Amino acid sequence: MKRERVFFITVADKPGVLFKITNIFRRRNFNIESVTVGKSLAKDESQIVITINADDEEADSFARMVKKLIDVYEVVEAPKESCYTQELLLAKLEGSKEELREIAKNYGAELMEDDSLILKYSGEPSNVEGLVKQLSRFKIIHISRTGITAVVKEDGKDILRFGR
Repeated sequence: MKRERVFFITVADKPGVLFKITNIFRRRNFNIESVTVGKSLAKDESQIVITINADDEEADSFARMVKKLIDVYEVVEAPKESCYTQELLLAKLEGSKEELREIAKNYGAELMEDDSLILKYSGEPSNVEGLVKQLSRFKIIHISRTGITAVVKEDGKDILRFGR
């Protein structure tokens, strides 16, 4: 049965590493639901968080292939339900400031008002989806989403090592 899976991949922080990993998806005809990349605390390392919908066999196959890559140090799958996930949304909009302020208040979002209306929200991916639906009644000039980033929330289970 397919389900959403979160992979934490610790890699060398150098050009081409992300391409090699995403190329595995292309070859196997997997769809990446979300990918985020950022520096880790260790020098010259980055952490990639990839979310996919896959069954057990597909997830195991993906993890094995990624682990074989030279610049990959660690691949850990964490069940989605054991992760604290967040996504950042930035949206540039046109419309009623008052109505937008009310939506921002309901979601705990921040409305930045300069020459344009920009809404900033960080939250659970499902809440981001709900907010995007609410924003569809405005004229959306531009929308940008980071994709999911995550940490494992189980106390005492350090399945990730964040540094070499």
